[in-house]
Amino acid sequence: MANPIQISLDADTWTLVASNVTEGRLKKLDNRPNMYLETYRMHLAAPPVDLSEGVPCFTGTYRENIEAAAGIDVYIMAVGHDGKVRVDIS
Repeated sequence: MANPIQISLDADTWTLVASNVTEGRLKKLDNRPNMYLETYRMHLAAPPVDLSEGVPCFTGTYRENIEAAAGIDVYIMAVGHDGKVRVDIS
């Protein structure tokens, strides 16, 4: 497993947090955002541009798993306030 990294997220902006991964874990480190949104793309596909492309994550938990059959790029958005996540990649 690679070393975990902490990624600061600008409010209301999609941020690439993991690239070309098939499994791993996301952990919420900052509770200030109203919510976090998550989406993914196949590796090297065009990144998301709109809020509607995401689904809520960290709802009722501080951790989300990453699982995919092929390499994906994972994006997170902190809504309403800057945020921070930790990314653990297997």
